[in-house]
Amino acid sequence: MAPTAGPEVELNARDWCAGHRHEQRVTEALWDLKSPTPTEVRTILNDLGYIDERIHGLRRSGTTTRFSLDLRDRGGRLCMAGSAAGTRTVVDMCVAPATGPFVPGQRKR
Repeated sequence: MAPTAGPEVELNARDWCAGHRHEQRVTEALWDLKSPTPTEVRTILNDLGYIDERIHGLRRSGTTTRFSLDLRDRGGRLCMAGSAAGTRTVVDMCVAPATGPFVPGQRKR
């Protein structure tokens, strides 16, 4: 069901549907890491097909590694914001500006 409120309403139908698939596959891939390092998270994201130029803001805080993915394509605005922390891993869709450089702090959740 398409959202009726929140930043996701700014995504086109293609991005909204793709976003759910990205959320699931990234979450499942990171789920087994108990104390992930930025290097481990980058390696897993690369193995999933996300290139380094699309991975932003990798940083560790305690046992959690945070990151963003710029998934904008053909005028879309899709991005992902994630925190890898084993079974507490969370990856959420977000909305990036349609044009210009990707800056993780400028996205909407």
